[in-house]
Amino acid sequence: MPAKTPLSHDFQALILCGPGVSFNAFTSTPEDFPKALIPVANRPMIWYPLEWCRRANITRITLITPPSSCKAIEDALSRNPHLTSPEFPRADVLAPSVLYQNTATAEILRLPEVQSIITGHFLILPCDLLCDLPGESLLETWMVHAAGVVGSSAAAGGLGVWYPTKSGLVVAGEETNFLTTAQLSQPTVPSSPKALRPNLSEVVYSSTTDTLNDITESKKSFPIRHGLLRKHGKIRMLTTTRDAHIYLFPYWTLDFINQNPKFDSISEDVVGWWAKATWQDGLVPKLGLDHILNPSSRVKGTSEADQMYNDIDQDVDIASLSTTHISNLLTPPSTPPSPSPSSPTNTKSTKPRTAVPPFLCYLHPSSSSSPSQQTIIRRVDTTPLLLSLSLHLASLPTDSPSPLATKQKIHPTVTIAARTTISPTDVLIGANTTINQFTTIKNSVVGANCVIGQN
Repeated sequence: MPAKTPLSHDFQALILCGPGVSFNAFTSTPEDFPKALIPVANRPMIWYPLEWCRRANITRITLITPPSSCKAIEDALSRNPHLTSPEFPRADVLAPSVLYQNTATAEILRLPEVQSIITGHFLILPCDLLCDLPGESLLETWMVHAAGVVGSSAAAGGLGVWYPTKSGLVVAGEETNFLTTAQLSQPTVPSSPKALRPNLSEVVYSSTTDTLNDITESKKSFPIRHGLLRKHGKIRMLTTTRDAHIYLFPYWTLDFINQNPKFDSISEDVVGWWAKATWQDGLVPKLGLDHILNPSSRVKGTSEADQMYNDIDQDVDIASLSTTHISNLLTPPSTPPSPSPSSPTNTKSTKPRTAVPPFLCYLHPSSSSSPSQQTIIRRVDTTPLLLSLSLHLASLPTDSPSPLATKQKIHPTVTIAARTTISPTDVLIGANTTINQFTTIKNSVVGANCVIGQN
């Protein structure tokens, strides 16, 4: 069993099972064979995000799917041997009646059926995610750097995952996003070598590459606002990364989405506008964040996550918990000097600017090692990616430390005739398949119930 992560049980995972528009050859009839069940290296696609949740010790899991795909997914969860093992997490299936194959991701989170099941901080995952980055490390990173301080009035921030597309396993034509980040302040205590902190930054701008191209084509440049440079003197613009659609959201994000009904995409609208609100003047009231993030206007006890903070109202002196810092809370505050009679008194009250918590980015680092030794973070949403990643998983040794490696490359029910040659290192063969004589197989993934070669 994976080690328990503190507060991991307080997170619930929502896995969005999309229509698979780019898989028309496989998903032309989603009521019989939805995208979530397309085999990737002889496992159903949905197995990979569910396995990631299992390793992160997340047990509250809901698959959100259109009604047309609900029965097929429920049948697979109850019958497919990859999804019914005793240690595998059980997942609920939610099929809102007004959820269609083309419903936008932010719109999904506005559906009443979806909002009724979210009771605290939540995690969004796509059904086409392949990721062997430890989920507990991501949860711990959010809790340390974005969750805020228990007892303080500051709202929790968010965290997302991006990965490079031009290193490791490169697939021509893979979709990319435009991401702009700012460096975080350096911690007082150096991070552990295995920590994700060195690859953490703050998102200040996020959009699709198509949006970037439209802006640069119409304006013949990419304009940068002065407010961004005033807030962050040094920024980093990336055009070859991709959003993995792994989001850790605080509960108040639902209010943010409800307050802005024009938001369609989680990636471009929710994250993009959230990021811009941290530095662009005037956006906070326009997006309703001043009301959402103001503690005096929030109703206490509206979620299980809020109840953890409602019981503690006193100041928390973090410095007193350290052996290398001296607490200042016990020092009596100095009395401000009284204004002199001759000096004018400013009677105009200024409303303090609402502090918007940052949305953090974990950018998976590029690696010069061989693809078989790298951590995999990829989305499988096109046929070339399906082929490349299936062959990559087939090439992983059975003793690989990757949790995505197949421990048995050839299923025990496979019938193999004499005079056949099968590569032992880069071939996967599914259940109840027959391999006839004079057959050579290498660098391949053969599915279940297939017949290869002459009868």
